[in-house]
Amino acid sequence: MKDILINQSLHGYSEGHRLIESSITIPDEIARLMLRMSDLSGGSVFPGFEEYLTGYPIPSLNLYVFAKTWYAAEMPRPGCVWTHSLILETKAMEAIPSLEQLTKLFIRPKATKSTGKSARVSGSYASSVRFDPEALNVQPAITETPPNASLSALVNALYNLNRRNLLVPAPSSTSFESSLMRLWSQQWPTLRSNFSFCTGALSSRGFAGRPFDVQCAPPQLIREITTSALAKQSQEMSVLVKDEFASDENWTECTVFDAALPNGGQFRSLLWSLADGNRIEDFKSFAGLVAQFLSDSSISLQDLFKRVANCFPDKSSGVVLKRNLFGEDRSKIVKLDFSEWELLSEISISEAYNAFDSTSLKLRSRAYQLCANSHDDAKQLISKLFRESLNPLGEDVLAGLLEAINPEIAKRITAQQPRFLPTLFRAKPELGTSAELWVAAGDHVRELFESLASSERLSQELIAKITEAILSSGAEILVKRALDKWGQPCVFGVLNYVADSGKELSERVMGALTFHVQSVMEWLTASTERPDFAKITCFHIVAPFSYQIRDFGTDVWLREYEELRKQANYSEANYLAALLLALGLQNTPPIPIKVIGLCFQHIHQLALDDKMPDSNWIILDPIVPHLLWRHDWDKCERLRRGLIEAFVKFRWPFEHLHECIKNDDLLVRVLRSAKSVEGGSALLSKFS
Repeated sequence: MKDILINQSLHGYSEGHRLIESSITIPDEIARLMLRMSDLSGGSVFPGFEEYLTGYPIPSLNLYVFAKTWYAAEMPRPGCVWTHSLILETKAMEAIPSLEQLTKLFIRPKATKSTGKSARVSGSYASSVRFDPEALNVQPAITETPPNASLSALVNALYNLNRRNLLVPAPSSTSFESSLMRLWSQQWPTLRSNFSFCTGALSSRGFAGRPFDVQCAPPQLIREITTSALAKQSQEMSVLVKDEFASDENWTECTVFDAALPNGGQFRSLLWSLADGNRIEDFKSFAGLVAQFLSDSSISLQDLFKRVANCFPDKSSGVVLKRNLFGEDRSKIVKLDFSEWELLSEISISEAYNAFDSTSLKLRSRAYQLCANSHDDAKQLISKLFRESLNPLGEDVLAGLLEAINPEIAKRITAQQPRFLPTLFRAKPELGTSAELWVAAGDHVRELFESLASSERLSQELIAKITEAILSSGAEILVKRALDKWGQPCVFGVLNYVADSGKELSERVMGALTFHVQSVMEWLTASTERPDFAKITCFHIVAPFSYQIRDFGTDVWLREYEELRKQANYSEANYLAALLLALGLQNTPPIPIKVIGLCFQHIHQLALDDKMPDSNWIILDPIVPHLLWRHDWDKCERLRRGLIEAFVKFRWPFEHLHECIKNDDLLVRVLRSAKSVEGGSALLSKFS
């Protein structure tokens, strides 16, 4: 351990009470405080109190002043004192096991010359002191330092009964000195660096408008001190009466026994590890828990949560203790026989959840790690959480589990308890993208789907992937319900499945898609790289509804038509030709005359040869005009009249008829049919 550098100062009489020497420059305001604290603690010296100790913090400078005052009888002026002050950095106090060791550094000055006005002293207080705690650390045997009544009285008064501004009637300044030093040494760093005391108060002592935490005073002066102005301005002072503070509680016994050991024992080590408060009021709570751990390691997890919550009901209190007991590194300090999943389970359902902070305990990330690294423990935890009513901490734990869960873990969790699968889907819809889990659902796929359908936070991309998984699992019975619920993203999922798998859709699914023709076209036209098989599937869906897809134009179909003809796939080419003709007759851009010229003669010949399947004619039937019932069977006549109707309706130049029909015999028949179409005769008169 490195030496601790301690600054010091000496106050005494030199033409008045003043600073004689110092190894540190202190701001004026603090210098005035130290000057006042270093003077005699009352109006005159009292027998048995010729020397005493004082300790007080200087928070603004992160310093602590520990001082010893001696009555300077050798000085000619009555009431003169010497005060040697040790000025410690508060962070250095943690490195000193027994603060009582510091008393060995106090040196009473000796006046070498006295004129009645000033004094010179031997020794130097103008340099800092190097202090090695280990060099002075001599640990006596336990039997040499038995707990005593004065120490027990202080513990009970300060910690058990929360007596503040404690005034201790003492025969002399040394009566409670050892007990007070050991009590102070036992306190954890933040507490000991804020503790204030005086073993020789000859009047009410204090600073910042309040008395010291502990003052030892002659019994004869107790009344005078308690009625002083300082006492009246602050909260009422408590007078120590030893018999009043007897206690046989386990934690007080542990505290007294440990404080009696100069360097403390296991109790102190654990106390320092768990404590994070800076108030004396916190000591009882921390000490009570430490005593519990030392006396009974079999405390149940539920009782432990309740006890900690009762001691520290606010989230911001006992934070270090809560992290050490219930955080991810808890086993390094306190050995508790609880597994991670058991702890996360209990904190998720505990009624005492308001005392704990999820972020501080890292509950979400720990749950994530548990699920990622220990599938069996995660299975047990998730199974329990699904059966319980969760508090807000439990919601975070479950969220962490679900962030880490994947289809493989979900399968393991639900292998023996498949009823949890819909709950998992509801909590983490991303699991719906696993075809294996849909297969695992068996006859409960509808329930599984409804668990997803109830979610309002599904992205379009996720819906598409869920739809693909449904089809991959063979659960096509759900597709119509999915299409009705989700619309376009579901359509995209179906067609993505077709494009990726190359598999045909059933009539059930094809029929369901006919209610979503616009979405089918949006998928098809979103990319020019769609596989031919997927394109063919699309035009079989939309072809009977050509009047709904005119806004998408004919280019997409023309490219595919040419490709099918190159492949000699005449069956599909003929089907697509019927669609193109239906679109052309509806003036679909960009150049309907070109489309009709490409397809009309071919389609008319198929109808004339009675080689047009009903599936192809269904495309054109709603587009071309009907005839009297006796003649409605004549597809060729209907096609010819449909062509003339388009010329009349869209006012196409009649000379463009040559571009549509290049066969003279067919042209004659079309002109003959034009006479039966309203407005057709007027066109004929312009035709040459």
